Amino acid sequence: MDEAQSPPRNGLWRCQDVYWCKLGPTIIVLDVTRDRYLGLRLPSDEVSQVIRALKACGVLSVDADECQVKPVYLHPSAAHIALDSNVSRRRKLRWRDTFTFLVACGSTLWSLRCRSLRHAIETVAAGKSRHESDAFDADHAADLIAIFRRLRSFTFGGHRRCLFHSLALVSFLSRYGVYCDFVMGVRTEPWAAHSWVQAGEYVLDGTPEQVRFFTPILTA
Repeated sequence: MDEAQSPPRNGLWRCQDVYWCKLGPTIIVLDVTRDRYLGLRLPSDEVSQVIRALKACGVLSVDADECQVKPVYLHPSAAHIALDSNVSRRRKLRWRDTFTFLVACGSTLWSLRCRSLRHAIETVAAGKSRHESDAFDADHAADLIAIFRRLRSFTFGGHRRCLFHSLALVSFLSRYGVYCDFVMGVRTEPWAAHSWVQAGEYVLDGTPEQVRFFTPILTA
């Protein structure tokens, strides 16, 4: 349901830093400023009711000044290859890698705890926008991911920390000139949210089976 931020015919605007996707009869809303999800389960034929609900929870506004015109984060193509099982890893761990890992984790932790999810996402998007034409080197990326995972095993566990893990991995890779997509996805029945990193057809921090049931709601 993401669309370009242009004045709709009914005079409604999508509010700043709010993203959504539709899963069956349910509309899932992500507010990155407040770092919260909202679920609206409404009859699809009650358009006016849907609009009123979206306005009430701060998704839509009639005041364009309250909203910011900016590029929409597009949904990525479906990733169906696990990078770590399809390319070789020959690069050895270096001292610079340890320092870079600590900087990436530290900056990510500071951004999430002292700033906001919005700040973390904008940092990722800004860095990637400057390197959109760079080709993705799967072999180089796989070597770096293997190093990241090795260092992560001594510092923090990845279970139930997908948001921090994904953002830290994106930050780590970007410091070596590897730029990927940071993805936030959702599902219902049962409700769950998940974050991961991908580049085209590759899943960089998991397997296709782990992300296939999630619908992307934001990609940076």
